Amino acid sequence: MTTNNPRPRVVVPGMLPGDDPLLRLQAEAEPDTSRIRVTTHVDPIAISGITVMCLQCGARRDWMVICDVPGRVFLRCRCAHQWHEPELTRADFDLMIGDPGQKYPSLDAVARDTGHDGTMAGTYLPDALDAGTWG
Repeated sequence: MTTNNPRPRVVVPGMLPGDDPLLRLQAEAEPDTSRIRVTTHVDPIAISGITVMCLQCGARRDWMVICDVPGRVFLRCRCAHQWHEPELTRADFDLMIGDPGQKYPSLDAVARDTGHDGTMAGTYLPDALDAGTWG
């Protein structure tokens, strides 16, 4: 049986320049919650009134805070020293995290892009300095 106005059986969404269907499918299939969540925290962190300090370089601020699935929280300094901080909980992490931000393929990529991989050890920007404010 033939019709005068055949309709396509599959409707393909319009593609934008540079749109890769495989990458789009991967993004749509990716779960909203990853196994490891990461944020940066520029202010000092105090636990029971005691300011956290890196045992390797003595830093007291500018942390990368990592939370894994069991709810363990790790702190990482700019010198790349990382440790489990048992006094911090997932609830503490949730209070520190803001917008979800950019997704990274690995923890190493986050450390590299935020300067917590050791390349910026000992380098601390003034508290009032926001990224992108330099003219």
